[in-house]
Amino acid sequence: MIQAKTTRRALLAAGGAAVLFAAGRGSFAQTEKPVTDLKPGEWSWYPERALSGPVAVLVSLSDQLAFVYRNGIRIGVSTVSTGRTGYETPVGVFTILRKEKLHHSKAYNNAAMPDSQFFFGGCALHAGGLPGYPSSHGCVHLPLAFADLVFSVTHNGTPVIVTNDRSGIGSLSHSGLVLTNSDLKAVEAMTGHVTGKSLPRDTQGEKDDAFAIIVSGADRRLIALRNGTEFINAEIGIEHPRLPLGTHVYMLKGVNPATHVYDWMAIGLGTGDEATVDVQREIAVTARLVIPPDVYGQIARNLHPGATMMLTDLPAHPETRSTTDFVIMRDRAAV
Repeated sequence: MIQAKTTRRALLAAGGAAVLFAAGRGSFAQTEKPVTDLKPGEWSWYPERALSGPVAVLVSLSDQLAFVYRNGIRIGVSTVSTGRTGYETPVGVFTILRKEKLHHSKAYNNAAMPDSQFFFGGCALHAGGLPGYPSSHGCVHLPLAFADLVFSVTHNGTPVIVTNDRSGIGSLSHSGLVLTNSDLKAVEAMTGHVTGKSLPRDTQGEKDDAFAIIVSGADRRLIALRNGTEFINAEIGIEHPRLPLGTHVYMLKGVNPATHVYDWMAIGLGTGDEATVDVQREIAVTARLVIPPDVYGQIARNLHPGATMMLTDLPAHPETRSTTDFVIMRDRAAV
């Protein structure tokens, strides 16, 4: 059912027409305007640019915009309204594990929250008011039609990345597991675990595990989460430990069948624009990680398209990480 909807919308978007959708008290328009010219309630949706692959949602608080990427390619952008003063939308790297088509808020007088996708506690992406400035109680409000479209393409484990400034996107390929060089035979064996795996689904009753990795430079540890539950917590080595790792986020797109290398989307947090990230820098920082072989094996068995990995200099303790809502990391000053 979802695929059929997406196909019809793809045909509509491919026609390049501007379409008006009634939503609540006003009409919200799809438009081909440049991102900087979008007015409150306007959005663009071009799913034909990437018909398959893992999805990521990036929210820029300063721009009051949300960007939707599939397989590393932007397929949508929309104006949003985030949390107002005193109810600020949390900043960080989060993950969607719960979706409700028509949710009603228990905290705010049973208010309707259509197409809710929860990423931190009660904070969700959902259809809501769009006055042109932050006005919510912490959620990210989207135009009604756009919220419905995004709801139809996200999967279990879709990252929601909220930053103060706009983030950059880049693509990179590498032969080794988790971007680290490895023996060719081992690489082929490990990619065999990934090849043939599909995105975790969000169909109720399906057991598809969302997988995320956190590497903390402060703790010298690698932590892996499966559907919000920690199941790997291992000490690792870091070459040139006096040099900071920085903050880096990656999402696995899949394995290239021709070259047998991993294809990743790299996200430059809060870079200020959508310019391509420095791919060589992204690869270089991961090459400094020294991960025990037995940990590689566990990762290989759980890695799947859409899996996320984050490197940070922050300690990975409960003040910055929570498994309850599958928060990967949050730190307002860092992003």
